[in-house]
Amino acid sequence: MKYFCVLIFHFFFHISFSQSLEVLEQSTYKHDYFVTEMQYIEDVSDTSKLQFVATVKISGEHHNALLEQWYNLIKAKAKTLGANLYFIENFHEDENTSAIMVKMYFTGVNYMKENKKKNDKNRIFVFNQSHSKNDTAYFYLNQKRIEFDSKKYFSIVTEPYKLYNVTLTAKRSKRQNHSFPKDAVSVFYILPSGKKNVNDVTNTQSGINISIGKNKPIEVNYDLGRFLMEIYK
Repeated sequence: MKYFCVLIFHFFFHISFSQSLEVLEQSTYKHDYFVTEMQYIEDVSDTSKLQFVATVKISGEHHNALLEQWYNLIKAKAKTLGANLYFIENFHEDENTSAIMVKMYFTGVNYMKENKKKNDKNRIFVFNQSHSKNDTAYFYLNQKRIEFDSKKYFSIVTEPYKLYNVTLTAKRSKRQNHSFPKDAVSVFYILPSGKKNVNDVTNTQSGINISIGKNKPIEVNYDLGRFLMEIYK
């Protein structure tokens, strides 16, 4: 099923810049726990119960931003610093540069469980592969063409047990059916550029597995999808 695996694959954009990661602020807080998981803080209105770890900035000159590398850099740096929670404080881009400011925290198992219960529910999110383009993105929902701004995501609020078919063409695909029970975790799709040689992408700890030639949108896991929600909003 998996065609090959790469550590860095330009499944979002073609790119020509080197990224830099800078720690802008770091606390003196230390702990002895081995961090194995990182979650996006679902409610950032109150972080008083969390231990602040650091503020980091990722930036670089570019033609187009490579968001999946940012996500991997954030995960790697959080693990090094001992953080298991984060949120994006600011995202900025212009014609030449992109920059993202990230706040990182540490907390115990109980808060992590409660935070996970707040995961986005019962929605289907669709992102266009080329965030930097100003064109219109499109896909088909239950064989009906849907167009949206390529720099933003399209959100489908689902009803329990109703069938939703998300495809690249007007032809229905049984493999692309979704039916949500009550309070099901949301699903995230990326529309490949050009809709040709579609890549089936799955995040792994070592990199990204790509299966070439599957004519369907790319489904990604919740962690990456939650990150993209903050970039495309």
